[in-house]
Amino acid sequence: MRACPAFGDDDNRRPADRLVPSLLHRLIGTLTTRHAVPFVVFAIGSGIALKRLIGSYGDFGIYLDVAREFHTGGVDLCRDRPNSGPWLYPHVAALPFVALLQLCGDHGARIVWSLGLGATAAWLVAVLARTLREHAPMPVWGWVAFAVLFQRCVAQNLTHGQLSLFVGAAVVAGSAALVRGRPVAAGVWLGCATALKLTPGLFLLALPLMGQWRAAVWMAATVLVAVLLVPWPFCGTDEHLRHLHDFVDRTFGAVLAPQQTTVTQSYAGPSVRGAIDYLLQPKPTDAAGHTANLFACSDATVAIVRTGWTVALALLFGAWFWCARRLALPQRLLHQASATAMALSLFSPLLRVYHLPAAALAFALFCRGACRGERTMPNRRDVLWWLTALVLLFAMTLRQMKLLGETLWRALDGGAFLHLGLVLLCVWLLRDCRREAGTTR
Repeated sequence: MRACPAFGDDDNRRPADRLVPSLLHRLIGTLTTRHAVPFVVFAIGSGIALKRLIGSYGDFGIYLDVAREFHTGGVDLCRDRPNSGPWLYPHVAALPFVALLQLCGDHGARIVWSLGLGATAAWLVAVLARTLREHAPMPVWGWVAFAVLFQRCVAQNLTHGQLSLFVGAAVVAGSAALVRGRPVAAGVWLGCATALKLTPGLFLLALPLMGQWRAAVWMAATVLVAVLLVPWPFCGTDEHLRHLHDFVDRTFGAVLAPQQTTVTQSYAGPSVRGAIDYLLQPKPTDAAGHTANLFACSDATVAIVRTGWTVALALLFGAWFWCARRLALPQRLLHQASATAMALSLFSPLLRVYHLPAAALAFALFCRGACRGERTMPNRRDVLWWLTALVLLFAMTLRQMKLLGETLWRALDGGAFLHLGLVLLCVWLLRDCRREAGTTR
């Protein structure tokens, strides 16, 4: 006589009987802490964006205005705008907003865009976590430090409705694909980021130096197709060529003659130009006319100091890039992609905090701290790590306006102090790369 199967004996169950426990097991696995984090980020990010973008537009209002102008035709999208400066994106970046307006209307576009921002923030965190888990494991305290020190980079994108979050996430996804040995995907993601914003184009120079020629070719092809071909059917030949001319004229003007361009003259920031120019000359840091200058130097002196500091930083990035060559391939690409992302941030003519998600991989590597071997916390004797963390904490997290006063607070919050923190971060990562290379050897 055949014995009845014992309760819980999966081997003797019918397939239909095993289905429900299997689904429950997958559901429980999905709801574990590691898998739940992207869902939590999506919920919080979407909520923040919905709260700020419904009722007030932020930068998203500019995107909708550009979409209406693109749809109407005959308008210079890159002209100076009274409250925001010029639109410095290729006109292909207007197409998603045109589609949002046509399909969802004004109110629906704000809702969909807010959900898209939340989903992008979750995607960025998920890609970053998977990459580190596979090639550079980080303890829990490191993720806590990452959230505390750098949450503002993502939060400002959510409150402003910024396109920069998508650009930064695409850069992180491209870097992660490089590390995972997928050059085609890396080239496509980095090409999409460059098609939306010019600065990630620095990867076109860096990829051949990394030995990633295939990724460089796919990146260049993606940029050419996205910028030159995709918007063409939507606006016609004459309009397409005019938009390209306007974009090239304004963008290269901002790079080659920033002193004559409105967008690079109006605000200070943590880039080389945004920090040094406003410290050494009494230039207003914002539209209200606040200044943060320590000295009143001549234009020639400022140019000499800026050039010297740029050369010093270029040598720093070159040393970091070269030192990474001694690492195993995944770790080498992690460091070289991080160095490229930090370089495109600091050398940008205009850098705001919401532009920094592109450097999230470098921030995560820093938050690993001095963890080596059995150590699960940063070395208390690592003065450079703690100094960098304190500078970034002060510049990016704490709001000290009442304590310091308006002028000094603005200097420390968005200009030279944050620039100093980012440079210290690069110095620490170079030192960490050298130590890791020595251990590997």
